[in-house]
Amino acid sequence: MGLRTIHLKLHKPSTIKKNIINKAFINYNNAYNYLLNKAYSEIEKIESDYKSPKGTYSTLGLSKWIDSDLSAELNKFDIQPFKDSLKLDFGMTLASYFVQRKTNPSMPFPGFKHERVSWGDKLRPIYFCRYDTKRSFCLLYDRENGKFFAKLFLMNISNGKVRNNNNFSRALNYISKNDEPVKALKKETFIIVPLSFGKWQLKMLEQAVEQPEILRTARLLFKDNAYYLSLSIDLPDDEEISTHTFLGVSRGIENAVNYTVVDNQGHLVLNGTLDSKNEVNPSEQKTGLYNMANEIVEIAVRNKSMVVLQNLTGKGDKLSWYEEGNVIKPFFGCRQYNDLVRILDYKLPQKGLPDPAKVSSVDIFHRCSICGSNTKKNRFSKTMFICTTCGLSSNLDSLGSYNLSAKLIKYQNTPLKLKARRTTDGMYLYNGLIGLDLFVPRYENPFDSLKERIKEISESIEEYTNNKKLNIKDVSSIIEKLKSHDFTNIEII
Repeated sequence: MGLRTIHLKLHKPSTIKKNIINKAFINYNNAYNYLLNKAYSEIEKIESDYKSPKGTYSTLGLSKWIDSDLSAELNKFDIQPFKDSLKLDFGMTLASYFVQRKTNPSMPFPGFKHERVSWGDKLRPIYFCRYDTKRSFCLLYDRENGKFFAKLFLMNISNGKVRNNNNFSRALNYISKNDEPVKALKKETFIIVPLSFGKWQLKMLEQAVEQPEILRTARLLFKDNAYYLSLSIDLPDDEEISTHTFLGVSRGIENAVNYTVVDNQGHLVLNGTLDSKNEVNPSEQKTGLYNMANEIVEIAVRNKSMVVLQNLTGKGDKLSWYEEGNVIKPFFGCRQYNDLVRILDYKLPQKGLPDPAKVSSVDIFHRCSICGSNTKKNRFSKTMFICTTCGLSSNLDSLGSYNLSAKLIKYQNTPLKLKARRTTDGMYLYNGLIGLDLFVPRYENPFDSLKERIKEISESIEEYTNNKKLNIKDVSSIIEKLKSHDFTNIEII
């Protein structure tokens, strides 16, 4: 299962409903500030009393600091509809603060106001901790017109609104297991607001109609003079796909992205390009990226491919070209490509494919795919690659995605290098990538000792990597590589 978040806009709420929402925001933020103010004066005691035996903090555990007396004090803010949510929201804030304070003792306490909050201040979103048709929040569906609505509990009994007409103007049903119709009440502590959204959010909502159990929590946001419901959905993944090809997706100098599929021997299966319009509107840009991601996912599913992507968060790919004093940049900037990567991060597992691999792309536009020559001199022009060693000529964009697709194959075939130092007492084995520093006594078998040490690391890998300040994913990958080759892929240096 994978937790996804979608943003649904509250579509043109009436003035009365806006006033109710605004008042709820003020009440929620004043109560939240009140809790932070109280906690600040005894934060050291809270940090000590609510730490688990393992030294961790939980949202639920910290929320219990709000005892019955303090909980009763909160009623003066008229936050009864979302009191449970407020407590958990407060617990999440303190849990995050204590975790960050472990690595940064000077971490400042979360900011709060000593005076009452007003509408012009920066407002914290209202948190809804559960999906419920009787409280918190839920979604409604107009089957006849295919429209969706949000039902938000924002008022308590004393300030609920009286309904003069006990009927709705349209037939609405709860998105719930019972699929029951919504009935009007004489006095309502909730508002019902229509929702607007894009095509990809619609697909998720349609899935929720059939599987309401996937609906989780939500936050009500105010942004750019509009209200949004940020909804968490636990989407079921498709049946796992066993991959036997590799799909490299690189950015290009002429095309937005290029893709190449190779088999597990590195032989070409398929290649092509995906283009994108240079949209100015941010919403249209986002839609274009989602459409492109969907195409990549379809190609990966069709070819049962492990997707390999560029890691552009560190070193770049040196794809820009300098000509007559001008810089010719790739069609996609690093930011746009990374936005595409973030979408693929959840869309691929959702279809049953493994998480995409992100690998260094420093050499993909300069390395010859035939002889392996890697030099900037191989870049003949903006779009042409000609190897100065073997003479291979290729379109630069397609070469990049091909080299990217074969990265994992080369990685799997690359031996793990162990530094070895012999002494009269035995042998020292060392590898910095996995933090290995092993002494093997003279009369013991080094490979047996190595296997035993790798087994020990695997059994406590989280603690091991934390102590040695190593990346757990990198260490896990190298260990799995060793095991898959039965420790035959080792080179002693």
